[in-house]
Amino acid sequence: MLTTSQTTLEFRELKQEDRQWAAPLLERSGGNGCEYSFTTLFMWRKFYHNRIALQDGVLYICSGESYLPPVGGDMREGIERLWNHARGEGRPFVLYGADAALAAQIEQWYPGKLSIEPSPGDFDYLYNSGDLAELPGKKYHSKRNHIAAFSRAYAWTYEPLDDGNTEDVIELSREWCRQKGNCEDRGLKSERCAIREALGLRRELGIVGGLIRVDGKAIAFTFGSPINRESFDVHVEKALPDYGTAYTVINREFVSRELRDYRYINRENDLGLDGLRRAKQSYHPAILLEKYVCREK
Repeated sequence: MLTTSQTTLEFRELKQEDRQWAAPLLERSGGNGCEYSFTTLFMWRKFYHNRIALQDGVLYICSGESYLPPVGGDMREGIERLWNHARGEGRPFVLYGADAALAAQIEQWYPGKLSIEPSPGDFDYLYNSGDLAELPGKKYHSKRNHIAAFSRAYAWTYEPLDDGNTEDVIELSREWCRQKGNCEDRGLKSERCAIREALGLRRELGIVGGLIRVDGKAIAFTFGSPINRESFDVHVEKALPDYGTAYTVINREFVSRELRDYRYINRENDLGLDGLRRAKQSYHPAILLEKYVCREK
């Protein structure tokens, strides 16, 4: 562990104004995982107890009792600083979100000191934007059929997210939760609150989104924000249960209309849920971004 510096990391909760300096650091890191989106960290800061510290130009991120890889500076020095912080807190060091290359490097740096294991439920699904926008070839035949069937059944329209429809999206998120019958579920309740807050700060957080209406009623929406110039992170996608195939429609329309300038669309992880995994796999990801957890033995 580091012995040359006694500097203590002072972690605190994220604030919306932190995006001005933190987002450029995250972008320059080159990471394409959803954890490198400032908006993701901000939206879920209360549920996951996300906190940040800035020391010597390096961004440190703590989520609960775990850490993300440091952003900026010398990676090994940053990891050791986090390890010392965990030691000072009287708990074992846990680093999550390491990609395969970093996990291998960490094993070389600290042989036998850490257990390093993949975390499949946290793997991010990255898609070629052109595939999601165009749904080309036989492998997307069923997706095109879903959209055709939806178009035969409903007179629908697409709208980009703006000041005039943000409240409709917030109300749709409430209605989705009510229809699911689980508004008291802690995770979904936190998600609903995070959606409302994020949309209220849409400009400040760089959020881009869209919604689908049927006969004037908002029935599906999605939104996200850039990770970097190459990758865009989709934070939320919802459709009312009676319009299940609207997921295919909002996905295609959003990417084709709003996200053509990005190479990859990160649709985040499957949380280890079989249904969600099948849905994400059905869109044929270009990259399954592996993530590893490194735990002090």
